[in-house]
Amino acid sequence: MYLDRLKRLRENMDRLSLDAVMLTFEPNMYYLSGYSAISLERLVALLIFREQETACLIVPKLEKDRAEENCKLKNAEILAYSDVEDPINVMRGLFSKYHVENLGLDGSTPYRFVYPIISRGLASSLSLVDDVMYSLRVVKDGEEVRCLERAAEINNKLMVESIGQVKQGLSEKQLAAYVRTKALELGADEVAFTLIQSGSNSALPHQEPTDRKIGDGEIVLLDIGIRYMGYYSDITRTITCGKPSQQQQQIFDIVYKAQSAALAMAREGSKAGDLDREARQTISKAGYGEYFIHRTGHGLGLEVHEPPYIKGDNSQELRKGMTFTVEPGIYLPGRFGVRLEDNVIITEDGHTNLTKLPKSLSIDEYL
Repeated sequence: MYLDRLKRLRENMDRLSLDAVMLTFEPNMYYLSGYSAISLERLVALLIFREQETACLIVPKLEKDRAEENCKLKNAEILAYSDVEDPINVMRGLFSKYHVENLGLDGSTPYRFVYPIISRGLASSLSLVDDVMYSLRVVKDGEEVRCLERAAEINNKLMVESIGQVKQGLSEKQLAAYVRTKALELGADEVAFTLIQSGSNSALPHQEPTDRKIGDGEIVLLDIGIRYMGYYSDITRTITCGKPSQQQQQIFDIVYKAQSAALAMAREGSKAGDLDREARQTISKAGYGEYFIHRTGHGLGLEVHEPPYIKGDNSQELRKGMTFTVEPGIYLPGRFGVRLEDNVIITEDGHTNLTKLPKSLSIDEYL
């Protein structure tokens, strides 16, 4: 699997005349090698050379054992440096050995590592390889699909358990704390985010949990992101604490119809923008177009937000193995918001919805 990924990267390197690619972005390193680490102030880099079968990992000595344990590239050379050594000198030796002139970098490479490459003349030209890496990662293989399915399975259970905790007088922070603890109990490796928004806070899509207490008859929006084996699930449900009002139910029904319209377009050959258009037209026809203030979805994988982006100007065709969210919403400032978010994988026959949950404002429907 990893050798195939490296082969496809080297084919792109040939096309772009890149002698080497240096990756410091955690998801890219993990995708190609099975190893990743947050570099912080120390350089952690995966180097791929176009003309060499060997890949090199440059890591601080404190990461050496973990790199040897986790790296899935059998021919990888692991070069560890101490805190009194300059890792740029390690790179200089490699670049000289393998005649590196044209170097590809991922766009998130810290400038403190890019500047020495430029100022010390380690390479004559630098190019960004973000588009190349995303073109490799956007279509998921069988192992990735299994990880995404398991992540969604955990998140489905987590959402049900969390909705079951909703009650009048519970604060958003209290419910968020429950979610984070329960996620790890259910098998998540990490909780990426926990957005619990009640009442007027639900009209603020990225509002972090506050001390606000849930009131009777109020909307409660739960947006939960978890990670399993490097892969993410991102699910949102909106319910009410008690009986919903007529307006709450009306808005929910519009969002549900918008999501259904977008999901109906989720198949090979559709354009990402087609899904956004279907959702947006449904909400606009109902008179709430100005209150749908974000794209309809985003890709899922080693990042919680990655291509394909489900937005109106994206003409990218959907292909088997692409995985993304479908999450239209309506947000009425000062009152409440409603969002429904499912995770889907494009298949030969259309798509598989990984989100196996009810779509209802009623808590009882989930229990």
